[in-house]
Amino acid sequence: MNGDRSLLLMGIGGAGSAMARGVERAFGEEINSVLVDTDALSGDTGGRFVLLGGERLSGRGAGGDVVMAKVAAEDSIGALDEHLEGVRMAIVVTALGGGTGSAATLVVLKRLASLGIASIVFATTPFSFEGDERQRNSRSMQAMVEDAANASFILPLDGLVAGEDNMERALARAVDSMASGVTLFWRMLEKPGYIRFDAERLRRFISGAGRGRFATATAAGEGRAARAAEAIKAAISARPGGQIKSAVIGILAGDDLRLSEVGEIAESLRADIGALASFEVATVNDEATFSGRVAVVAMLFESSTDDVQRGGKAARHGKGAPRPKTSPLGVGPSGRGRFANSEPTIYNGEDLDIPTFVRQNITLDV
Repeated sequence: MNGDRSLLLMGIGGAGSAMARGVERAFGEEINSVLVDTDALSGDTGGRFVLLGGERLSGRGAGGDVVMAKVAAEDSIGALDEHLEGVRMAIVVTALGGGTGSAATLVVLKRLASLGIASIVFATTPFSFEGDERQRNSRSMQAMVEDAANASFILPLDGLVAGEDNMERALARAVDSMASGVTLFWRMLEKPGYIRFDAERLRRFISGAGRGRFATATAAGEGRAARAAEAIKAAISARPGGQIKSAVIGILAGDDLRLSEVGEIAESLRADIGALASFEVATVNDEATFSGRVAVVAMLFESSTDDVQRGGKAARHGKGAPRPKTSPLGVGPSGRGRFANSEPTIYNGEDLDIPTFVRQNITLDV
């Protein structure tokens, strides 16, 4: 097997497994990976597979039941351990909103943390038309996943179909879009170039990184560096969030990559992100994959409510400073407040420890 076995790709649930297989196809080489699901059909395509809740569910899946998926995952989480030997970082691909993708992901993340394995989660959220229950499941799990993972990137499916209207092609494009982005990220870690940013360096960087924004862009021909940087900025601005506290920019190209192009991309994105953010640049030189073109991977991490509070009152409410989006109970978009260290109380797909107005995305004027 090629690559460093300390880095593991993990697909959880049916959609997560499909996206992980997409990463393997796009990468073109065998990588250290494992699929995890309550449905035995996810393992039919070969490769390493862990069936959760085999005795309880008989390999038929959780049927969208979050509670059943959580219990099934807890029943057999120990079966995952043999695939975690020597692993120091796991890249977890999943979909929030269903049963296994939502509940099992949280159980797996807690297992990884207990073994000292850092985790980065790439998760999709349901299409806007998929119904209230799946939307509630997704919203209630996002905050818990953000708390349990070292870093997380939440990507709505609506934004991954790139305008495709045909249902079959739209679903395929969403999977391919997610897989392509994760593949570029994986390649950045597996094949570091002159400016290295390997998995061990990233492991140190993401300690407490929290919620982030993720974007990729590819360009070829004259002015490719400028066009790739502009595409990244457009993707980032399309999903505004909190203040950026740190960023990792990966630049992947063939042997024709120029120093001036690295500088142009880095300076353009640094100016857009802000001078106060911690800023890291990495390169990948891979002629076989990127001959004649350049790809850019951007990972941006937002300041949490705690980060803002540590900055003092002036940082929180000073002139021009945005007021943190938190509730009077201390439950914000990236945490569960005083319930952070307790098991969630899940009923009908909702975490009852999170106030109703937060679960249902109701804004209060405070």
